[in-house]
Amino acid sequence: MPDTQSPHPRRTFLELYCEQNQIEASEYERHVLRRSLYPHARLLAPILRLLWLQHFAADVDLVRSAASVRRVRDLMPETDAHAYHPANVGALRQFFRLRASTTRLHRLVRATLHAGDAAPNA
Repeated sequence: MPDTQSPHPRRTFLELYCEQNQIEASEYERHVLRRSLYPHARLLAPILRLLWLQHFAADVDLVRSAASVRRVRDLMPETDAHAYHPANVGALRQFFRLRASTTRLHRLVRATLHAGDAAPNA
């Protein structure tokens, strides 16, 4: 049954993620970005933010757009658009992968939404 006809519309990734991780919505971006970064990028993130304030701008936009996703398949257009984001350029991002991993984000969204599907509705 499509979401629009369901008596209980699916909740967004943002809603489920915050509930499952017991965080406020204001913490969502920082939390999901950190979990989406490649491990070595996570270690270097504080330095990158000091040197290049906007280094993670494309990744933050991706995390923001993922917030409204209600089905895993709805994330694909967002990750496709991320590949062409104007800030998603440069050797640090492309060659050294000092950026978010769309695969890691996809896995996080899938795990969160599927856990939300398995949980009883309130």
